Amino acid sequence: METITPNYQISYQNLILNIELSGDWLIDSQYPDDFDEVLESQFKQYADIKKVTMSMIQVTQWNSALLTSILTLKQYCLDYHIPLNTEQLPSEMIRLLDLSSKVPRHDVDDHIPKNTSFLHNVGMNTLSSIHDIGEVLAFLSNAVAAFFSMLRGKATYRSSDTWLVMQQTGAEAVPIVSLLNFLVGAILGYIGAMQLEKFGAEIFIGDMVGVAMTREIAAIITAIIMAGRSGAAFAAQLGTMKVNEEIDALRSMGISPMEFLVLPRMIGMMLMMPLLAIYANFMGIFGGALVAYGMLNISLEQYLNVVIKSVGLNDVAAGVFMSTIFGIIVAVVGCQKGLSCGKSAEAVGISTTSAVVTSTVIIFVCAAILTVVYGALGI
Repeated sequence: METITPNYQISYQNLILNIELSGDWLIDSQYPDDFDEVLESQFKQYADIKKVTMSMIQVTQWNSALLTSILTLKQYCLDYHIPLNTEQLPSEMIRLLDLSSKVPRHDVDDHIPKNTSFLHNVGMNTLSSIHDIGEVLAFLSNAVAAFFSMLRGKATYRSSDTWLVMQQTGAEAVPIVSLLNFLVGAILGYIGAMQLEKFGAEIFIGDMVGVAMTREIAAIITAIIMAGRSGAAFAAQLGTMKVNEEIDALRSMGISPMEFLVLPRMIGMMLMMPLLAIYANFMGIFGGALVAYGMLNISLEQYLNVVIKSVGLNDVAAGVFMSTIFGIIVAVVGCQKGLSCGKSAEAVGISTTSAVVTSTVIIFVCAAILTVVYGALGI
């Protein structure tokens, strides 16, 4: 079928702007490039236009190319407050135009970041962080309520989910926990060896590595690992469930997502984190032992004797208690970010990233607070 060249005629009579189209208005035809500019010039030339009419009786074919131009014309009419008569347009086009008017306009300028002062950015980020911490604390209170409901035997959850979480956050996390804590212990031993050797106190390397690992370092390193590993996984899992409307389905069946989804993850992390921290203590001390033997020629027996004399039960208990708190933080923040994310793939990614960042910040803040408390209590 031969394509008919598109054409248009514009006339202005009795304060009415008439537009008549003819031919094939297709995107791959000889589409008049100046059509939109001509339309705009008519509104500027005739400032007293009272009405705009358009006729497509002689148009044989059309597609989205013509529809885009008519939408542009419609916008001109809205800007100049002039009515557009669409009665002579095809019914299919009228329906498309009506449909376009029902879609809210997306203002791109709203998403363009404005140039603001440094203090303004600091203040906004601070307020955002305080808001996030407030949401986490409110979520934590609901999680504690669900935990006490479990103790009373009234919580709705599956014990098999708890065992699965314990496996994922415990046994499956052992390799990465082993590697990083071993390396951290070796780094502490290496730095300590270089300084202690100057004073002839090389034997105290076991004291430094043992106390540092058991009291704080092992718990902090393990918590950061679990925040990036399990906390992000919790946020991604629950966020995806929200996108798929599985969370809404649970609520419609009368099942609390807090009990069914959050409780098993919180219990699993709370039980596994102390065990991982104790295991991390051994790996860190072992890393320091290798450095002591390799750099300072300190035998394993001498190293362990110093560690046993310097590390007390209160040091181990302080690290275990700290790791338990960190486990609750990782689980609660990960689940909170997952349940509060939007219903899109991008929102899931943002929630996952936010879960890791927020968990890490809270972990370090809690570690600093607990260190001061331990010092005040003489632990």
